[in-house]
Amino acid sequence: MECPDCGEPYVSREVGPGRPPSTPLANAILDTEQGEEVVLHRQCWTCGWSEDRHIEVAAIETEHGDPEIVDRQQRLSELVGVLEGTEDTETLESVLQYVRQQQSEGDSVPPSLEEDP
Repeated sequence: MECPDCGEPYVSREVGPGRPPSTPLANAILDTEQGEEVVLHRQCWTCGWSEDRHIEVAAIETEHGDPEIVDRQQRLSELVGVLEGTEDTETLESVLQYVRQQQSEGDSVPPSLEEDP
C-alpha cells in the first residue's frame, strides 16, 4: 500500500486492540463479537502520516444451510471414507464403472444401494 500523503510504500498496518501486530484484518473481524470493535492502525514510516479506522460489528447473521445440500455433503463424505478404506482395486473399479453407467443413463441409484448396511 502506498501512503496517501507522500506516495511511499512504507506503510504498516496493525490490528488492535489486544491483538498481535501480525493479525490479519479478516481474522480480527471474524473473531469479534457483536457490539465489539476492531481498530485498524496504518502508519507511514517515511512521512509520519497515520490513520486509525474503527470498525464496529453491528450485527452477526448465521445461516445453517440448505438441509438437502448438507445431507448430500454428508453422504459424499461417508462414501469417500468407505472408498478410501477399500483396498481391493477390482471393487473400486467396479464401483467407478457403476457410477459412470448410472450417469450416462441418467437413472437414480437403485434402492438396494441406498440402504444402510
